[in-house]
Amino acid sequence: MMLPFLRFLLCLWPGLLLAQLSSPPQVSPQRADTWAATDALGRSLPDNAATGDLNENKHVGIFYFLWLGAHGHDAHTKPLPDEGVMVPTDTAYRSPYDISRLLAENPANPAYGPDKAFHHWAESVFGYYLSDDDWVIVKHAQLLSDAGVDVIVFDVTNSLVYLPQALRVCTLFARLQQMGWAVPRVAFLTNSQHVKTTERIYAEFYAPGLYPDLWFRWKGKPLLMGNPEGLSPEIQEFFNFRRSWAWTKGQEWFGDGKDKWPWIDHYPQQYGWHDSPGVPEQIVVASAQHPVSNIGRSFHAGRQPAPDSIDPGRGLFFAEQWRRAWEVDPEFVFITGWNEWVAMRFTDGRAKQIMGKPVQPGDTYFVDQYNEEFSRDIEPMRGGFTDNYYYQMVDGIRRYKGTRPPQQRPGQTAAMTIDGSFTEWESVTGVYYDHLADTRHRAHPGWGRTGVYRDSSGRYDLVEARAAEGADHFFFYLRSHNDFAAGQVPEGLELLLVAGAAEMPASLGYHYRVVRGAAAGAMEVQRSRGGWEWTSIGQAAVALRGNQLELSLPKALLGDYPPVLEFKWIDNVYPAGDALRFYTHGDAAPNARFNYRFQTAKTDDR
Repeated sequence: MMLPFLRFLLCLWPGLLLAQLSSPPQVSPQRADTWAATDALGRSLPDNAATGDLNENKHVGIFYFLWLGAHGHDAHTKPLPDEGVMVPTDTAYRSPYDISRLLAENPANPAYGPDKAFHHWAESVFGYYLSDDDWVIVKHAQLLSDAGVDVIVFDVTNSLVYLPQALRVCTLFARLQQMGWAVPRVAFLTNSQHVKTTERIYAEFYAPGLYPDLWFRWKGKPLLMGNPEGLSPEIQEFFNFRRSWAWTKGQEWFGDGKDKWPWIDHYPQQYGWHDSPGVPEQIVVASAQHPVSNIGRSFHAGRQPAPDSIDPGRGLFFAEQWRRAWEVDPEFVFITGWNEWVAMRFTDGRAKQIMGKPVQPGDTYFVDQYNEEFSRDIEPMRGGFTDNYYYQMVDGIRRYKGTRPPQQRPGQTAAMTIDGSFTEWESVTGVYYDHLADTRHRAHPGWGRTGVYRDSSGRYDLVEARAAEGADHFFFYLRSHNDFAAGQVPEGLELLLVAGAAEMPASLGYHYRVVRGAAAGAMEVQRSRGGWEWTSIGQAAVALRGNQLELSLPKALLGDYPPVLEFKWIDNVYPAGDALRFYTHGDAAPNARFNYRFQTAKTDDR
């Protein structure tokens, strides 16, 4: 029997088709597409001059995983009836089994966990987290929004739906959406027992009308990346199906590519189409493939380098795939993937090889993930390539979708009085924003023996910054959502600046910082000596009242500064040379490794 919500929805369907062909691309209210960043390899993000203007007919999706903790910890365990996360209860856990660490400790005989137990290929920047960790889900929403991702596609390819985790993601995304975040929408990707799986998704998520504002619609209907065969007419009519599986050339499932959306493919990737074979609809961009196919992150130009020549941090496979996507320029790019992190250990001998070496019965192998080289996650990791893949993804998305030009008008002169009245800032065009409510505290169990992850470093929720230029000073303004305590600059509140020549020493790319000073009404200006070492070079006048702060920075302290300054406010982060703390501690405005751009009066001299 058709449920009332669906009966109402279908009565409106012709109008909906006309009113909304596809979900519009997510456009960051914080203007994240205008932010700067330079990764650990020195690769800088393109701006509007390099990408062209934002194209609102381009969409980006990413594979998103809900299974962390749903299959046990030390050993592979039958899922709970609702397929939710299993709360760790044993005090004698051995897991998480981190393959990268196990190999480093004993390459010849790694201390793997039991057969079929889930093993991590490495550790996420957020730890060995479970999929229902609210703090992590909010971080994901923020990072993916900042990157320009329009939809996260839940992996339900193994016939499990993980509905509690999916609903938790949606609950939090909906709250953030109400607070002005451009969160990604959601869709699902099915494969095994696709009829049963799709019927569950329809009956338990779409038919009751759960979170309709988060449904990703494609050409008039909710998108489902799966097989429509064998499903009821009602379900077939409700979704826009795009069949999805691995590889294209010579694959029966792919056929001629009509209504086919691969989630992984060899370079040069083939595209799927809908209206005409000559009009690309979708293409996949993956960061790597599989250890059992010996196609890792370093694979490029048709071959996998020898083990002593790999360089997983450079993203060579990823770069090839992005170049193909830009060349094809389809309506939709699907990225594999975000946060898979684990793979089952097998010893059944069914694989022919792993990393190019033969597999004998009893040998250990992992199909999808193994180590830094043979893994596909783009979410930043601890150690290894850290956040390189995240910024490579942002770069790829910007060159595909375009970006907006900066709002700030260069060459504007200002004469700010640093007195705590703040009225002179109202006419300034250099206005920058950060997410509201991104300083939540964390208290949630991690995987196995990791215990409870706790973090209470979120203190001042930095939401707005401004910058202006005078004849002899640069002026900076900061607004927090909550008042600064005791009416003084708090210890740990810092302004970081990229404002020096390329040959100057830098700390995480920053040449200068402005920190709390000893004297009232002043902050201390410091210049980097490299590492995370700083030398005091002067003072900046500061005034603070309530939740607002303003300061004036003498230009003379910066010497021959460049035409474009980059700046960032941080609170209670204390990076100490570790850029990953921008992700995990206090608040950073803008987020992660991003910086705001300020075009000085020198801009026209570039």
